[in-house]
Amino acid sequence: MNKIITLLLACSLTAFLASCADNSERHELTPVEQPFVLYADQTVDSLSFFTFDSWSVVSQDEWIAVDGDSHLDFDYDNTRRYLFRVYLKLQPNTTGETRAGTVLVKSYDYAFSAPFVQLGILNLSHPAYTADTPFDEYGIIPRTAHYELVDSAHWTEDSICFTVQNSWNLLFPDEKPDWISLDRTAASAGQYSVKLTLEPNTDTDNGRQAKLKLHSGNVSNEIVVRQLPAKKEAKE
Repeated sequence: MNKIITLLLACSLTAFLASCADNSERHELTPVEQPFVLYADQTVDSLSFFTFDSWSVVSQDEWIAVDGDSHLDFDYDNTRRYLFRVYLKLQPNTTGETRAGTVLVKSYDYAFSAPFVQLGILNLSHPAYTADTPFDEYGIIPRTAHYELVDSAHWTEDSICFTVQNSWNLLFPDEKPDWISLDRTAASAGQYSVKLTLEPNTDTDNGRQAKLKLHSGNVSNEIVVRQLPAKKEAKE
């Protein structure tokens, strides 16, 4: 993942500078390096750059839009080097797959394309995702991610940890099992750890599982909670 992103940044975030010997004319377009990897529910981001000149910013993909001024015209002054920050409005990624887009920045005779990679998953730290499919075309995450929380038969507590950008809810899409409960099921955006209380599984032959869905805005991920069967007592 880091190698892919580093390559994108190395190819796209190149500084441009031109000046005469007497420094009577100076022009520059230098991006401020930043990570451009986003989670599926992120709808706001920004990019920053240095320049002496008027500039324009244009999205190259329909899921990214400039939130505010897309250009700025002002009188050139070779003694004034400005740092600008442009905000972007992103559509939530409901495809379940990684997608990439670019934003084109122009100033004087220079230009650069800033890459943005938006994952198809929410930011869950526990459980972590697993997958049995190849990584996507960007080499970022597997094309399909699965979340499974596995507990032994005698465990009575666990948690689901995540950070979301919108109001969220964590619900059972089917009928709620009687052996599991949650200490909260909804709240506003932020970082959370939802406590799960489990009843011990006394069945020595069968495990059991429950499905949950974490929703953040229009984005959702399924989480499977699986409890293993009880250990059989050793025969004397």
